[in-house]
Amino acid sequence: MPALVAVVAGGGVTAAWRLGFFNADGRFDDLDACELMPDAAALTPLISNGAREQGDSQPRTLFGFGSGPTRSECKWSSVPAGVDRPFRTLRVFVETTHANSDGSGPEHAADSLRVWHDNRARRGSEMTSVEVGENGYGVTDKATYDVVLAHVEVFDVHVKFRVSNAVLDVSARTHDQPGAREQTQVEGLAKAVAARLPSGD
Repeated sequence: MPALVAVVAGGGVTAAWRLGFFNADGRFDDLDACELMPDAAALTPLISNGAREQGDSQPRTLFGFGSGPTRSECKWSSVPAGVDRPFRTLRVFVETTHANSDGSGPEHAADSLRVWHDNRARRGSEMTSVEVGENGYGVTDKATYDVVLAHVEVFDVHVKFRVSNAVLDVSARTHDQPGAREQTQVEGLAKAVAARLPSGD
């Protein structure tokens, strides 16, 4: 019996650690989005001959200095530009929050995701629950532009989720109306990104 109690207690401690309860900052140091993006072979079904866009993915605060959450972004786009197969651009954005006098890193991350969700709900966005991370949601944004004589529609399929003190937004852009298949593909990409999060073991 004592052995069983020890095993159960050990499992509880491990689960609590993975959720960041024993570390005020949470499970992660500052995350780099490009280290979370799957390799080119895994992206082949989503984008035509994709290549990483130029830009610094290194985590940095909102204005590049001071404390607060760090943010990092990584983009891959089709080459040649303008090809949707089925997506034109893939993007991973990650915000890593840290503890301060107002709360722990995981608490700040949970607040950030909740505020985003509530703002979207108030604006009437159609969101779905996605089984990724500790909380995950899917949503599709649509923007329209009139360029000279052309009417252009742009769709961004998002999966936004939280793991411990990190909030991640995985998205894919297309000029074609996305359906259930495309949403499922972005959900799969989000799960692949989540699987690349460092374990901390």
